Amino acid sequence: MKYFKNAEIVFGWGAIQHVQNLGCRRAAILTDKRSMGRLGFVERLVSLLGESGADSDVIISIEREPTTEDIDAGAAELSKFNPDWIIALGGGAVIDSAKAMWVLYEHPTLTKEQLFVPFAVPRLRRKARLTAIPSTSGTGSETSCAAVFVEPKDRTKRLILSFEIIPDVAILDPEIPTTMPPQVTASSGMDALSHALESYVYALSNDFSEAVAVQATRLILENLEKAYRDGKDKIAREKMHYAATLAGIAINNSGTGLAHAMDHIGPRFGIPHGVACAILLPYVMEFNLGSEVARRKYADLAKILGLNGGEEKELALSLIEAVRELEATLQLPQSIKEAGVAEEDFFASLDLMVQHSHQNVSARLSPRPPTPLEVRELYLRAYHGQQLKS
Repeated sequence: MKYFKNAEIVFGWGAIQHVQNLGCRRAAILTDKRSMGRLGFVERLVSLLGESGADSDVIISIEREPTTEDIDAGAAELSKFNPDWIIALGGGAVIDSAKAMWVLYEHPTLTKEQLFVPFAVPRLRRKARLTAIPSTSGTGSETSCAAVFVEPKDRTKRLILSFEIIPDVAILDPEIPTTMPPQVTASSGMDALSHALESYVYALSNDFSEAVAVQATRLILENLEKAYRDGKDKIAREKMHYAATLAGIAINNSGTGLAHAMDHIGPRFGIPHGVACAILLPYVMEFNLGSEVARRKYADLAKILGLNGGEEKELALSLIEAVRELEATLQLPQSIKEAGVAEEDFFASLDLMVQHSHQNVSARLSPRPPTPLEVRELYLRAYHGQQLKS
């Protein structure tokens, strides 16, 4: 028996006003004051809550990529304020941080190691519920069962995985991401595209997850370049914001793939997550052509998107080429070397990255599970920008 897990979604221009319908008494706001505060969205949120009779406070400002060391301090602040609603206003770092702090607010005796055991988080919602208001169009964290952190000592990724941490409400107000600069629009958009394309061929995909993955892919390919070139294009911004959430729903009910398993280049070399996914995705898709299932699905998707091609492999390759062409248009690096990673630094980290990537469940459940040697070869191809010879 399977279930389609998702947050309640409220969407549309001005949807932020829905916070007045939450029925909260004390709302703890977790946000990024640097951008959300400067642009007036924090003040607006506080005002809306006040008008509904709620006591609210901005108790935590998250300004950087969250680490495992940040979680305890945030949970302590939540305990002091004792909210019945936690509202995360910001990008993926803010929403992921809110999820982890929420868990420890409700279960303060939980250890870090217990926190990171997959699907072992105890039941939540005895003290508070969570609303996520994304400010970027990419991570899908507003509807996902995952939260990503970086271990500060060795710069490796740690994951909290639990259906308990899916936000209760996701508020999608396209006005908020219109403030994203072009480079963030590109990076976050490619993160969403990687979610859609990887979930579509993942071993746990199903008819429901594939349906939203296809729609997310279509919306991104039709609107990301427009949003990148003209941030004030309201239609493109709106469609990209919804596409990112659709892609988040897809991975929430399927999973990510090998590109996400290999994203150790992000925390190790300071490459934004969306850029790292953009670099790795075409190489992983080429590798997946060795899977009959993935090759057929790529070809089917290419037909849906109206791409050119005759035979199955030709259609699949046309989809990969469409991804590469979009990345070039967005002026994103198409190799790890092009992203500014020195060869010496890359090879110094390669063995550890191969080890962690191969052990990742996203690699094991990819349509073509790789051997450690194949992971290494993929990293090398992605570093030097060596495309598959068709």
